[in-house]
Amino acid sequence: MADHRAEQILAAVQAAVLALTTTGSNVDRGRADDVPVEKTPALRVTMGDDTIVEPWAQSLLDSEVDVSVIAMVHDSAANVETKLNQVRKEVNIALAADPTLGLAFVHAIVELGARAPILAGDMAKPAGSMELQYRVKYRRALTDPSA
Repeated sequence: MADHRAEQILAAVQAAVLALTTTGSNVDRGRADDVPVEKTPALRVTMGDDTIVEPWAQSLLDSEVDVSVIAMVHDSAANVETKLNQVRKEVNIALAADPTLGLAFVHAIVELGARAPILAGDMAKPAGSMELQYRVKYRRALTDPSA
């Protein structure tokens, strides 16, 4: 049996942002632990709310799942905000390349924006993160969320 369609969407987002020029293969899913400096720049894909937008359908449900892609950088040579915006640009291009994420049940992925950068660290090792927010509109069966 296939995974819940929301899980398939998260896997597709992760695959779409894997191997970007800025972050390479440093992409994780659903984790909250710290990322070591040597593993940055990095991305973390997380799931937000999954809301049914049309609950009265007979056999199909339309849903919208919020997906966050969190960019994380450490860089002593460059402006951290500049690095975050470079990562942001690449993520946006990767996710806009296929608005269905290669999944027949996805109607669209919509960019919702980005939260303000969170800056941390000291002058020798400045760090930052930025949450990029997307909403994926999809359809699933009423009785089986994997179909």
